[in-house]
Amino acid sequence: MVTGGASGIGLATVGRLHRDGWHVVAADRDAAALAKLPADDRIVPVTADVTDEDQAGRIVAVADDLGDGLGAVVTCAGMVRNAAAAETSAADFRHSLEVNLTGTFLVCRAAARRMLRRGTGGSLITISSVSGLRGGQQRAAYAASKGGVVALTQVLAAELGPAGIRANCVAPGATDTPLVRVAHPPAVRDAVLAAIPLGRYAQPGEVAAVIAFLAGDESAFVTGQTWCVDGGQTAGPGWRTGEDS
Repeated sequence: MVTGGASGIGLATVGRLHRDGWHVVAADRDAAALAKLPADDRIVPVTADVTDEDQAGRIVAVADDLGDGLGAVVTCAGMVRNAAAAETSAADFRHSLEVNLTGTFLVCRAAARRMLRRGTGGSLITISSVSGLRGGQQRAAYAASKGGVVALTQVLAAELGPAGIRANCVAPGATDTPLVRVAHPPAVRDAVLAAIPLGRYAQPGEVAAVIAFLAGDESAFVTGQTWCVDGGQTAGPGWRTGEDS
């Protein structure tokens, strides 16, 4: 099951898991974008908002009723809005937490309950960001929400490990997605590129490849970890634009 499955990293993950042989439930609140997914009996689109508790549970239920049941969950649904901390409204801050952190929690909680009842284990893969691991400009709300995702994932790993349920976090750096193209105007993009040792943005499929590894059996002894897919971005001093943009 992949939330945010109609665009960006989520869409790439749906494609990668499908190619790897999974049945995939692709959940997104954008029904029009979901309608563009390939017509295939192993891809099941579900229109839903992860911030709604009942809808989060419904997505999980749909996935759990397919094939052998729910084996892996990927929480790609998210949002970003750039603003300096001093200029961030309480409403915008709460909205970031609601989508990026609470939405992740609701989906993972619903999935964990299903996996615990079945007793066959599973893999929870949350999506954070390098912004959740280090400070940066214009990221007060986004960074706080994504840092919370890292902490939540560690708690899930500690609590659910005895039941054979793994929880890992993927923290992408700058990735060439529609969301990031809007969030990174030219001045920001130039500064970010200068701070990435590999000198380019990630492609969504490169992030999806790491997610697919964490979903499968080859990562059977990996849990509670945060995987940075960032071209070395977190190894350097970070980026600054020198302006409020």
